[in-house]
Amino acid sequence: MNTIRTTTLTKAERNRLYIRYLLYGCPGVDAVYIQGKSWPWWLLPFFKMFYAPEEVGANVARHFTWYNTEPIAGSLIFGIILGMEEQRALHHNVDAEMITSIKSSLMGPVAGIGDSLVQATLIPILCTMTISISGESGSVMGPLFYIVALLAIILSFGYVLFVRGYSAGKASVDLFGNAGISDITKAVAVFGLIVVGCLAASRTNIGLQLAFQNNGETALVTDEINAIFPRLTGLLVIALDYYLMKIRRVQMQWIVYGTMAVVIVLSLLGIA
Repeated sequence: MNTIRTTTLTKAERNRLYIRYLLYGCPGVDAVYIQGKSWPWWLLPFFKMFYAPEEVGANVARHFTWYNTEPIAGSLIFGIILGMEEQRALHHNVDAEMITSIKSSLMGPVAGIGDSLVQATLIPILCTMTISISGESGSVMGPLFYIVALLAIILSFGYVLFVRGYSAGKASVDLFGNAGISDITKAVAVFGLIVVGCLAASRTNIGLQLAFQNNGETALVTDEINAIFPRLTGLLVIALDYYLMKIRRVQMQWIVYGTMAVVIVLSLLGIA
């Protein structure tokens, strides 16, 4: 193994490699290797910096393996592997099989972290906030908020993980140990529930057209209910949906279809 460089990567070189990771994370996805074909492309400039031309191909081929994880949280893995490859090139103290094993063993847990934080929590929260901003007015500020906020959060989060991964090597996964990720997930989930609850209370509007006579005057059932408990009907519908999903394990699409069918029938009957 002949290396042609004896100095570590500069900050600018590391940043260029991370930008390459961000820009070319998914174009190499296929049904066989998933994201595995992207790794040789991500690390190709690194290998050209540190190895003689005749050894670049062999090092690239080592990373042509099956790989699949959440891309933003996966910045941690990319940082770790880049740091280990640098140690291997400069000091020859890291085994190639160890690098492959670390990459394979981390992608599952990191995927769980990324999916729970980014896909299942952050994006739904931002979507609900976007709907709250532009739901009725159709203002372009909602989509603009979503784009700017999502990019700012995931790019900052991903870069911090990349830097930590590169600096700390294998031990950096302790940054998101079981206790740490549990606390983060709980905090974000509570915030998400607050946002969703506020959105449901402000946007769920169920107007029943049922009326009755009160001292010779016609009174709507909805108005009387709101006078006692504002938006009680909306709360009951949300509680019913929660019961069906959480307790009865009804799939979301069937709840949506059922709600649409009930609304259509009640509208045709003149009740809602």
